[in-house]
Amino acid sequence: MKTIPVIACKNLTLGYKNKVVIDSVDLEVSSGEFVAVLGPNASGKSTLLRGLSGIRSIDAGELSFSGQTSSLIAPRELAKRVAFLPQSPPTDLDLTVRELVSRGRSPYLSRFTVTDSETTKYEVDRAIKSVGVASLAERSLGSLSGGEAQRAWIAFALVKKPQIIMLDEPTSHLDIRYQRDLMKLLRELCGDGLAVIVVLHDISLALAYCDRVIGLDQGKIMFDGDVRNDIEPSIRALREIFKMNLVSIPSSTDRTLVAPDWNNPED
Repeated sequence: MKTIPVIACKNLTLGYKNKVVIDSVDLEVSSGEFVAVLGPNASGKSTLLRGLSGIRSIDAGELSFSGQTSSLIAPRELAKRVAFLPQSPPTDLDLTVRELVSRGRSPYLSRFTVTDSETTKYEVDRAIKSVGVASLAERSLGSLSGGEAQRAWIAFALVKKPQIIMLDEPTSHLDIRYQRDLMKLLRELCGDGLAVIVVLHDISLALAYCDRVIGLDQGKIMFDGDVRNDIEPSIRALREIFKMNLVSIPSSTDRTLVAPDWNNPED
């Protein structure tokens, strides 16, 4: 019996004014999957993520969550199921980590709900601990490093207890150690059943940590590769999309590492 995907779309089309940005995309993601979306600049990656998250209304096609059509899901209910983190979420808010994460509980609260209820406190503590920032809970957001702030925002997303989290270039301003730590965290969250879709520019990170890699170019999915079981088709497809040679590098694990061949004179 086939499992119902957490999110699915068919012929999804998104655009601005008279320009089509995402052109008739079909996609399914199941619980526990870690999916990266890669592609050149202006290929439509961020637009696709915003359309899938429900933040941006779709122009045509079908979008569903756990088999339920998105248009039939109330906004408050959708906010519980889907968490979206934009590229470079603000770090200058006058909030502590705990206060930020508490705000993530808003879909569960009515005007008459006490925000410091025992349930809210429990869920906030749980989310903060799950991303490893319990020792920073009373620190102001602006005092954190880039990697620490990114984890705080992930806790903000997780406190909703979503079925899927979508992140737009979460590693773009992090040094390499924090990039690795963030991807390991997302990998661990998938192990708990959360589905993750992440837009990345770094091919190496995507192929090292994700289950699937989706190649997007000119608003169309050019390939959808299972990189856990067979990485070579994804490498070949990414070479075509980015028009650069990619090289495989042996690693200390059974996972092949991949890097751009920066000095290839034929590129």
